[in-house]
This record gives sequence, structure tokens and C-alpha cells, in this order.
Amino acid sequence: MRFGSNLHLRRVPAWTESYVDYNRLKALADAESSLPELGEAIRFETRIVDMFLASYNKQIETQFLALQQRWGIRIGHRVLHDCQGDIKVSLLEIADKIAKAESYFRVNQDAVSRILDKAAIKYTDAEVKGIKAHFKHPWKDRSALLEINVTLQHVQEALQKTAEANGESPSRSLLLEQCWFGRFPPDILRYLYNDDASKLEQALSLHVPESSEVRQPVLVSLVQVATVYGSSSCQMKLLKSLRSSSVKPNSLAPPDYLQRIIQHLSRADPPLDSSSATTSFGQILKLLHPTQLDLLQSRDGLGRLPLHYAALSGFDGVCREIISVMQGSAEASLLGKLCLSPDKFSLTPLDYAVQRGYTAVAALLLGVCETPICCGKLQPAGMTDLLNTAIASRSLDIARLLIKKGWGVRFVGRSSRTILHTVAEQGLAELVRDVVALGVDIDARERGRGWTALTTASVQGHHAVVEALIDSGARAEIRDYRGWLAKDHAAYRGHMKVVDAIKSDGSSKLQPKSDQRLGIVNILPERSPSDSVILVHLGTLDMWKGTTTAVDITPYKRRISPLQVHDTSLELSISLVGNDQKKTVLLPYLSENSDRPWCFTTNDPHNAAVVLNVSNLADKTSIGTGVALVGSLRASLGSKRETLIRDYSIPLVSDKFGHVGSVVISAVIARPYHGACSPPRTSQTLALEKSSRLGGHRGNGQNTRFNSLQIGENTIKSFLTAKELGADVVELDVQLTKDHVPVIYHDFLVAEKGSDAPMHTLTYKQFMAISDAQTSSTWHEEPRKRLPWDERERPLSLRNTRRMSLCAPLDSATAALTDHMKNTLNYPGYKPNLRHHSIHEPFITLEELFCSLPEDIPLDIELNERVAETYPEYPMLYEAADFQMDNYATEINVFLDTILSVTYARAGNRRIIFTSFSPDICMVLAVKQQIYPILFLNDSSNWPTGDMRATSLQTAMRLAHRFGRHGVAMSSEPFVHSPGTVGLARGQGLYTASYGPLNDDGASVEIQAKAGVDLIIINKVKLMRQFVDGAKTLELADL
Repeated sequence: MRFGSNLHLRRVPAWTESYVDYNRLKALADAESSLPELGEAIRFETRIVDMFLASYNKQIETQFLALQQRWGIRIGHRVLHDCQGDIKVSLLEIADKIAKAESYFRVNQDAVSRILDKAAIKYTDAEVKGIKAHFKHPWKDRSALLEINVTLQHVQEALQKTAEANGESPSRSLLLEQCWFGRFPPDILRYLYNDDASKLEQALSLHVPESSEVRQPVLVSLVQVATVYGSSSCQMKLLKSLRSSSVKPNSLAPPDYLQRIIQHLSRADPPLDSSSATTSFGQILKLLHPTQLDLLQSRDGLGRLPLHYAALSGFDGVCREIISVMQGSAEASLLGKLCLSPDKFSLTPLDYAVQRGYTAVAALLLGVCETPICCGKLQPAGMTDLLNTAIASRSLDIARLLIKKGWGVRFVGRSSRTILHTVAEQGLAELVRDVVALGVDIDARERGRGWTALTTASVQGHHAVVEALIDSGARAEIRDYRGWLAKDHAAYRGHMKVVDAIKSDGSSKLQPKSDQRLGIVNILPERSPSDSVILVHLGTLDMWKGTTTAVDITPYKRRISPLQVHDTSLELSISLVGNDQKKTVLLPYLSENSDRPWCFTTNDPHNAAVVLNVSNLADKTSIGTGVALVGSLRASLGSKRETLIRDYSIPLVSDKFGHVGSVVISAVIARPYHGACSPPRTSQTLALEKSSRLGGHRGNGQNTRFNSLQIGENTIKSFLTAKELGADVVELDVQLTKDHVPVIYHDFLVAEKGSDAPMHTLTYKQFMAISDAQTSSTWHEEPRKRLPWDERERPLSLRNTRRMSLCAPLDSATAALTDHMKNTLNYPGYKPNLRHHSIHEPFITLEELFCSLPEDIPLDIELNERVAETYPEYPMLYEAADFQMDNYATEINVFLDTILSVTYARAGNRRIIFTSFSPDICMVLAVKQQIYPILFLNDSSNWPTGDMRATSLQTAMRLAHRFGRHGVAMSSEPFVHSPGTVGLARGQGLYTASYGPLNDDGASVEIQAKAGVDLIIINKVKLMRQFVDGAKTLELADL
């Protein structure tokens, strides 16, 4: 889930066109394409990946060769010379390039694997395996990284020896040996190391006189050694002595010391800012002899100019110095050409500035390209993707510069994506009008799915971009190749702000996938009746925690530094001690697995131990192991209570290094049903309805603050009234008291107590005392301001006048309750089923409900709630934070077992549906029972949610499929604004229900009835009955 919509976040922006076209492949997999057609498309994309990696591999080999030639070493062998620090940094830069290549391959590998997983639903394993064989890792042994690590180990040892030498100068120099073939006076190296310019000058006069033919090459080498040592006095003295940049073709000391100087400035520790680097480089330029200035046009072994390195480092001042010197020379006409001159990797200084987000450098180079002499080559073919790269990198200022100068606005990717698609994908509403003003087709469709920029923005949920596109003339009525409108995509994915921004109607019908492509697989493992199931997610499910690293081996990397281990070479295995169940995944785990937990079965959940092991695939070694005693973690508050925080950070340890990292998991234990009553033998089914049924919300509707005749919600009288007025089903809310009595009550916080008291902190008697205080039996002649649990002597004589009148005077106990509630959190000015505000009816237990309500009335038993203006019954973690309550509740198994026990004992043959907003409740309930249908409630992101599994119709449908649930109950917005989503869900065999404020509107209810919503939960039962019957009559008339 979310893999495709988040794929752009995992790409290197400059390489976008070299990635697998996931959208195209997914469109083929979802459509009626044949396997050969899909296979050919995958092979085509694989060839693109192979070609890119082959080219990139040559770049790495080129850097290897240049480093070895520069220092006269072999990577992978021992290095025992000076300048170890410079070699170390160069090796780390190459290692970083290898890491980028590995990451690039992993993203493409995961994309193809997900496509093949979709194909596996339709085709045999053998057929799919034949396609998969074409996509192989090109660097199986990762030998390059292993060679780098060998050399880094030697370098680190040499650096430690140097540190232990107490300032003694090195005895050898690789650069000097390159120049003098291993023979050079040792005193020169000592003077360089100690930055003694005067003695160095004397030694040079002695060993390399002015008349010597090798003096200039020697000086060039000495300049670079002085630069590496940071010997500024020697460097200045040597630079003054240089007279010519000419070097013999076979010389081992190429005149690239300006490149090396800039590179050294960029590697300073602590890092230099641009101003300091500019000052240093400016002084160096002033020391150069005029004959040396043509070095600004010379290239090093990588084909790079000094301008390349200045742009790479982000030193805009250094770039300005170079440009200033060249503008004042006879070579000024070449300046613009140099700004666009590629190195051996086909990258220009401007490319580096844009890719790394250096705005000042990019502005400077673009300014040079605008000069009259460069205008003829303003936008060469290789530069057209610069704007796309800047936008994909979210470099707004650079993008504005390029747009203003017209660079890259005509970009069209190989999937026919335009710049506007990238703008929409990244959510950069600020750029929409500027790009459209330059003539980019606002309604252009990409090739894979037929998405316009508006569709892309709607899928991503970027409502500001959607508004900007619509204001600029984008057409919302354009359908993609599946027939979906942009509004349909937004409604399906829970982007309600986008839905509101698009004023046109959504589709009345959307084509569902065929049955064979649904992938409805109940992921719960087969098990014995006595087995528990441990459900484990990798990482956190709490969206409010932001980006959390699921597997962190930073401590390990610090301990082995400078050796490199890349995240893409890691593997995580998860197993349960005592059985052969084992799950293995490659890291980093790119897929979002919120609807696919790993499931382990055990007959001893209290002592269950989950073992987590992280290993390095490169050398087949284990990095660290952690053990999570899940049963003990969950039992921290005792056997009958639990924390709502289900994320655990498990430390990883190794024999050699100790603590090496951590793995974050989220775990829930689902135990088998354990109650006093056995379950019924017959399971109930939930068939799709031929016409919409109506469900009375909390009976005859929830109580509101408005002055109207209201029966207290969640009461027997309210349920019976709803049935009489036309409700087919009654919906109710169940939760547990402190002494585990299931009661019918909606709000999680019982504000009538005068404090923010959750239901699980009150006993049954304390809870019922609130109801008793409002019945006629508590009225007395002399009103006293007292609460129902007040233990003072109660009056003996009671009055019984106007007992059921809504307009009766506010009695003392009710007045006291109202007065105390004013101090509670978010008190709305009223309370459901409170006397004087509504017709108060006694609170009831679940058992009393079953006994008092006729068996022919079906029930929708909600096991938790989360609506914007109310509170939850069984809270999720983010809700507890919302309501400033303690992060604990009744243990989830105890909660469900208690309710199921009463249901099994008293329900009889009554039709029952269980619903819940909590994915954990749904999962655990699915383990405990298969008697009654379960619907997953989802608020469609109308209210901020902290659980990524509860954000949209898309997530609800997938969770229902994964756990074999019968359907979904949605806040009605997606069904009303995109009625086709109803058919989409029903077409996949899911029962659909809706609730929410739109269900108080007759037109919205009529839309849903026509769309085929199976169950519509409403407050105004009688009125909505008329609308539904009217819609049914019209439908019959049309027939």
C-alpha cells in the first residue's frame, strides 16, 4: 500500500528517467493484458535499468582508476604512506556512489517484484518465475565495496599510527614518489609537514635548481602535498614559484592542482563556508603567474574543470572568482561553453549546482549562459531535464530561476510526463501558474495510466496544487484510462480537501477488478483452537511520530567506521523461538506493510519470544540480534489492562561490539476466545443487500445540543422507537466498566462524574448511579445540590410530578451534574441522555439489551467510535493524546472476551454485526470468532488520524481483504462525492455501510441508496426512510 504513490520519494531526482516505469507496468498488470505483453514490458524496463547501471558502473571504475593513478596505489591493498586522510575521503565518496547505485537497483527491484506479485494472482508460479529471472542484481558479490573496505581498514590503521607518532613527519609521500620515482630528499617532506617555507625553499634550491627540467612538475606535486597537509605558508611560496602550466604528456604530475585545492577546501574539517573558501581561493589566484591562469580551463583525470569542483562544493564565491578572472582574459568567449562543458560523467557545472540544490551557484552560471555569446546555446538537448530535476529535488528557488529563463519547460519524459506532472507530484503549488504561463499543456496525460497533472495531484492529496490547477484552467472531467476522474481518486484515498476543491461530480460507476485479480487472502495462519496469534508490524503505525527508522544500525556503523555497510545490503529475519516460523525481508523495507503484519502462532503467548536478526548480505555475517519478549511487554500493566502504546524499540547486540542498533516493531497478541459461554454452532453470513437498509444511529439518532424532542440515545426506548419509525437495524455502542460489565454508552469519557474519567475507571454501580440520579425516584421536595454518589443521608419523601416531561424543572441532581461537567475537557454544553435536555432513559447493560429488545431487531454493535465531536469507547493511541487521557485501557483480549461471552449467552438467533474503528480490534476479533460478521469502520480522513491503517476507503478495503473481513463502514463522504466507489467495494465482495453528518441530508442518502450502499446509519430515521423508499420507487418505475 502506498508504494506507487510514494515511489517518487525514493528516487534520485536526476535519475528519474532511468527508473522502471512502475505506473505503466501496474496499468498492464491491472488490465486484461496477457502475460507475454507484461513480460515484454518488464524486459524493456529491465534493459533500461541494466544500461544505466552499466554506465554508472563505468563512472565508478573511472573514479577508482583516477584515484589509483593519482596516488600510485591499488584499491584493496595495503597503503603505508602519507596523505591517508585525503585517500580516506576519496574512498568514502566512491563508496557513497556505490550506495546510490545499490539503492537505485533496490527501488527498481521492489517495483518489479510488486508487479510480479500482482501477476502471480492471475498466472502460475512457473510463468511468473520466467519473467523474474530477467531482473538480476548486476553486482552480486559487491566486490567494489569490499575492496574499498580493505583499503579503508589500512588507511585507518595508518592514521592511528600517525596520531600516535606525536607530530613526527611522515617518512614517505605518494605524490612525491610519483614525481621522483621513489627517490626524493626526506628533508623536503619534513619541511612541508612542518610548514617551514624558508627551509623548503633552501632545500629546493639545493635539490631542484631553477635550471632543472623537472622543477615545474616537482613544484606542482609539492603544491598538492602542501594542500593536503594544510601547510599554507609552503603552499603560497610554491605557487609564487610556478611559471608555466605546460607539462609533458608523459608527466605523472598533471597540472590539476587548482582542482585539488578547491577539493581540499570542500573537505576542510570543520567545513568552510563559501565566504572563507572564496577568500582562500582568491589569495591563491593572486599568487599565480599570468601563464598559470589557463589552468582554469584544464581538466583532471575525471575530465573536470576547476569550475566543476566549485559547483560541486557549492562555493558560489569561488565560481565568481573563476568567472571574473576569465572575463578579464582573452578567453572570455569560452566562459559560457565552460559552464555547460561536461566531464567524463556527462555532467556540467550547472548540472552539479542544480542536482545539489546550490541556488547561488546555479544563478551565477545561468547568468553567464545569458551573455550574448552564449544565447545561441541557451537550451541544448542535454539541459532540458534540469528543470525536472530541480522540481523533483524540491529546489524551489532554482526551479524559479530555470522557469524564468525558459530552461526545460518543454521537458517530456519517456512516459509522456510533463513538468506539470512533476510539480503536481511534489505538491509545489507555487510553481503551477508560472509553468502554465509558459505554455505547458495543463491537461497533458502521461502514457501509463492517462493521468493528468490534476489527477496526479489528487492522488497525492495536494489540495493546494489542485486548487491552483483548477484556477489555471485544468479540466476535472478528464478520465484516465480506467475511467476514473481526479475526484474519484481523491475520494478513494481519503483526500477530503481535494474532494471539496473539485466542484464537479464524481463517477456514478467505477469498474471493479475481476474476481481473479482481487487477491483476497486471509493472512491469518491455520492454527489449533488453543493457539494464539502474534501480529507483528515492522516499524511504527503511528503517523504522528513522523519518519521513524524501523531498523537503525547507526551504533554499529560508528564502531566499524570508516568501514562501510550500506543499508541496501542488509537483511532482517524475524522468527519465534520454539517453532520453524521465520520471515525474511530485505532492508530498507520500502513497502508500506500496515495491512500485512507478520503472523506467528503459539500456544504459550505469555512466554513468546520474537527473535530479530540483522545480517550483512555482502559478507554473509550477522550484525546484531535482538529478542522481544512480547508477552511480557504487553503485560506491563497486569493481565487485565494494557498500554495503548504498541510500538517497541528492541535493542540489537553482538558478541564483538555490544549494542549495535535497534529494531522498532508494533505487536499485538490475539488470544483464542476465553469466556464463560460457548459460541453458537452456526455462523452468520452477510450477503450484499438488494436495496439499501437503514440503521438507527445509537437507536433513534444521537442526541444533539439543539432544542428538540429527543429520546436519550443508546437506550431501550430509543432502539424500539427507531424500529417503529422504519429502521432495519439499530446501531449501539458497547464498552466495559472497571469491573468488566459491558454497558451501552457512547462517550469514552464519562463527564457526568465532573472529571475526565474514562469508563474503565468506573465500576458498574458508580456508572449506574449517574442514571439513577436522573430518574423520578431521586426527586425530593426540598431540592439539594447533591450528586448521586453523595453518601449524605438521602430524603425519605419523594415527589413524582411531570416525570416524563422534557420541560420539567431542572432537578437538583441534574443541575449538579451539569454544573460539574462544565469543568471537563471539550464540554459541548450538553450530554447525551441527560434529563431536561432529552427524555432521559435508564442506562443499560449489554445483557439487559439482549433480554429487553425483540430478537427480530438486528444489531450493529460498535466496539469503538471516533467521531469529530465525540469520544471513543475503545481508544487508539492518537485518540488518547487528543483527549489528554492516560495511555491505557482494558486489555484488548479481556475487552473482547467479555463482550463475546455476553453475546454468546444472550443473543440467540439475533442478527449481529460487529464494527470497530480500531484495526487491532478487527484483527484480534477475527482471530477469536468467525460467528458474526465484522466491518472495519473508517473516517475517510475527515478527522486527523494517527493510524495509517485508518485513513481511507482504500486502506479499509485492503485491511478487510487481508483478514477476511466482510466489509467496510465508511464516513459517507467518499460514497456521496464518488458514488462509483460503492460499486468498487461491492464488486470485490465487500458489504458497504456508511455513517456521518451527510447521512442527515436526504439528497446524500438518496445518492447512496441509488449507488447501492448496503447499510446507511442515520439519525433522522423517519425522514430518511421516506427518501430511501422514494428512491426505490423511482428505481422500480424506471424498470
